[in-house]
Amino acid sequence: MKKFLLCIYIAFIGSPLIAQDSTVVRDFELWTGVSAKKSFLDNKLKLGLNQEFRFNDNSTRINNYFTELEASYKFYGNFEAGGGFRYIRNNTNSGYKNENRFFVDLGYGHKFNQLKIDYRLRYQNQREFSSSKDDLLNPTSKFRLKIKLDYNIKNWKLDPYLAIESFYTTTLNAVSYVEPIIESSRVNGFEKIRFTLGTNYKINNLMSLGGFYRIEKEFKSFPLVYNTPATYFIAGLNLTFNF
Repeated sequence: MKKFLLCIYIAFIGSPLIAQDSTVVRDFELWTGVSAKKSFLDNKLKLGLNQEFRFNDNSTRINNYFTELEASYKFYGNFEAGGGFRYIRNNTNSGYKNENRFFVDLGYGHKFNQLKIDYRLRYQNQREFSSSKDDLLNPTSKFRLKIKLDYNIKNWKLDPYLAIESFYTTTLNAVSYVEPIIESSRVNGFEKIRFTLGTNYKINNLMSLGGFYRIEKEFKSFPLVYNTPATYFIAGLNLTFNF
């Protein structure tokens, strides 16, 4: 199983990484949030409520903020299934747009002494709240594959973790060559990859504080990048209440 999942992940991200040119667009983002979590049935069932604010333009402008409900259930040994819904206020050049996203997850985890490895495959579907039939029929869909490694250091409260996540995206490409004519087509491809280094600190039995530093790199081969892939440097801070 471990070798099989590793082969899938290498095949998933390998080919797009080979042919990328240098990035010409960069930004530093700040992601902050607060979460509430509750476990049931001997920690097999978990429910969560998250509120997050994300800043871009070198952390000077709100890019978006959202509220998210999620749930997961551990079954058949170390397998876990989950899903959730996110309501998003997305800041665009013409003002805020209301969007919604739902997602489903399938995960697997195992331990090697002090090292814990988790694999997660996520499918998400996101679209704008709209009365237009075209908007409802043209969502953005993504498959996300993530590997996370947690290492437990003895007598140390800031145990580190490292995560790698890749995105395969299907979305609508709308181009206006001559006004008011707009040509639309569905496009898909490997969109980006994320590298994250982080830690969590348990303040007490109720609260924990998490922080991370992330590098997110777009693939030049993705159809909507138009030969200007971006790299984002992201710092994150999240306060979690465990009930």
